[in-house]
Amino acid sequence: MTDEPCPSEDLPRYEVRQGRRGGWTIIDTLTSLPAATNGREFVGLSKKDAEDIARELNLSVAQGRDPLI
Repeated sequence: MTDEPCPSEDLPRYEVRQGRRGGWTIIDTLTSLPAATNGREFVGLSKKDAEDIARELNLSVAQGRDPLI
């Protein structure tokens, strides 16, 4: 048995967190790293953009699609 937390299936895969410099980042809760696609990390975003993108990513996951292709 491991002491590491396991993300719950009830929790969203992607979360929005505020960065140290005021920008917003989309975090992949499975890796605890910024979500990325095509070599670009989702960091330094406006709050609205980060929330909109995270919502779409989580919707894709819920529908069984890989959101970052």
